[in-house]
Amino acid sequence: MKKILSVACAALAGLALQAQEAAAWSTTATTVVKNVTTTIVEQVSYEVQQSAPKKIAVFVQNRTRVAGMDDEIDGVRDRLGAALAEVDGFEVVDSAQVADAFTRYKVSAADERAGLVAGVFTGGSVPRIAQMLGCDYIAAATVVSATANKRPLGGRLSTVFTLRMTLKVMDATGASVDGLPTWVRQLPILDAGDADAMDYYQMLFDQWATDVTKAVAAKAPRWRRPAAVAAPVPFTVTTTIDDVVAALESQTKGTQGEQLQELRRVVGGATIELDGAVIGSAPGSFRATPGLHQLRVTREWMKPYAATVTVYEGLALQIALEMSDEGIAKWGGVEALRADVARRYADAARERGVKINVNLDSSGWHDVGTGDAGSVINNIVR
Repeated sequence: MKKILSVACAALAGLALQAQEAAAWSTTATTVVKNVTTTIVEQVSYEVQQSAPKKIAVFVQNRTRVAGMDDEIDGVRDRLGAALAEVDGFEVVDSAQVADAFTRYKVSAADERAGLVAGVFTGGSVPRIAQMLGCDYIAAATVVSATANKRPLGGRLSTVFTLRMTLKVMDATGASVDGLPTWVRQLPILDAGDADAMDYYQMLFDQWATDVTKAVAAKAPRWRRPAAVAAPVPFTVTTTIDDVVAALESQTKGTQGEQLQELRRVVGGATIELDGAVIGSAPGSFRATPGLHQLRVTREWMKPYAATVTVYEGLALQIALEMSDEGIAKWGGVEALRADVARRYADAARERGVKINVNLDSSGWHDVGTGDAGSVINNIVR
């Protein structure tokens, strides 16, 4: 009997040890016989692991040139999302939230295809998207190719529809946790004629979602636990054009919050994107997780700026934007554009009754020479 009790206690201790890694807990009571003769029992409590569901967001991209395939992408995403929702331990992020995040991400989709910016399908946008959606994993599926070829089959002409798909799963830091081999299926159709090819691709998409779900259900238990994401830290971005706005703001009295933001919108500051998502305009303060990020800065009349930056607490970036060919044709030089920004800002402030320590009579303003933001304020008034 002592041996039985020792084995039971060891088993219970093992259960408790496994449960230490669980996200949620429950207490379960069992009984152990202490004396067979008198049937006295004792309740023994132990903790049972109840893992919280892991949130996963699904993205799908079309890399084919098949007419009408772009219109099918939302349906493919919904298929895969519905299928993954049936896998134990997963909670799929609502497709409307994913669509909104994808729309914001697509601002730089063209640059990603050109290799200028890393996006969600190359890992660059994953930390930002995961933060926006609050998810543990991102599943990025790609329609690699879709073809329809005529072939003889049993003396009759048939159309063979071929679909190739891939799926990559990343954690919230952008690190890959799994990748399924390229999925390829063919569907021969006799005398397809003028039938809508998408009807047959839909059948292949259905089969792909079924096969992928089985593969994920088998492999997901071996995925590493979602990596902990560091807390966001503050950093600032200014540009050599819009630093004049920051200098003007320092001269305003009793103006803050939304009113300052409104004045910034009037003059149209540089647009700041981080990891493919627009996060605001310069000059501005932002927050992001420490580490490498893709930064992109765009402004009318200027060439786009893109670079990989290391974000850390207190980082202050000043971006030197170059005039575009259109900007040179219109303004002739950077200082003319800076003077126009200051002029429009001051006029907008005057219209809103904002007090500012510069001469608001813009009729006397003119272009200035080189110098810092302070010299612009001091010198554009004569």
